[in-house]
Amino acid sequence: MIQMSALFRKEVVESWRNFRLMAILIVFIIIGVLSPFTALILPDILGMVMKDSGIMAEIPDSAALDSYTQFFTNMNQMGLVIFVIVFGSILTHEFSRNTLVNLVTKGLKRTNVIVVKSVFLIFVWTMGYVVSALVTYIYTLYYWDEAVDHLILSFTMTWMYGLFIISLVMFASTLFTNSFIAVLLSVVAIVIMMMMASIHPDVAEYLPQYLIGNNVGLLAGEVEPRDVLWPSVITGGVTLVLFLLAVLRFRKAPMN
Repeated sequence: MIQMSALFRKEVVESWRNFRLMAILIVFIIIGVLSPFTALILPDILGMVMKDSGIMAEIPDSAALDSYTQFFTNMNQMGLVIFVIVFGSILTHEFSRNTLVNLVTKGLKRTNVIVVKSVFLIFVWTMGYVVSALVTYIYTLYYWDEAVDHLILSFTMTWMYGLFIISLVMFASTLFTNSFIAVLLSVVAIVIMMMMASIHPDVAEYLPQYLIGNNVGLLAGEVEPRDVLWPSVITGGVTLVLFLLAVLRFRKAPMN
């Protein structure tokens, strides 16, 4: 526990000093603010564009659902991508600087390295995501004061998908210890393969990708909570397996 506590403090201090932690918080807060604001002004923007184009059509007023649609679109695409780019090198950076060699030779357990870095990424992701979701929720209540169905579950779905991506980053980092680009390409390749596989309806409902593709459908009543049970269970199981594989692989990874 002493090793793990010291390592966790090291991650927090380093991320604060190199502004990575601050950058993620700022980006996620911006997403939280912009999502309801974009939903609020979008009808006016469309109205002006259509008027200038000579198109006559009635544009419905925005609603709370539009705000959450913007949030999940921004977070599932931009937010997760920025998070991976900023923190995806958390392990490969240590190898490029050779900072782990002396620590491991002095008795640092390799398992603790993966566990602490994984916990730290989960901590940062959870903190940033919760702050962003709360900001969107507060502004949405302020502008519309409308209730939507299964809001907490919809928020949880993207959070779970983020944990899956973190586990994928950690496992890929143990395979490509000296190349963040290889780690990034591995994550991108897996996501693209899941997107391609999700074209088939019978397969899509069992993939992690299903979670971030049906947040809005759940809020709108088009998807029932029971429909996300299996993809949630499978995503959770795969996430745990990837974390375990990362630990086992890192135990045998060369340190030079």
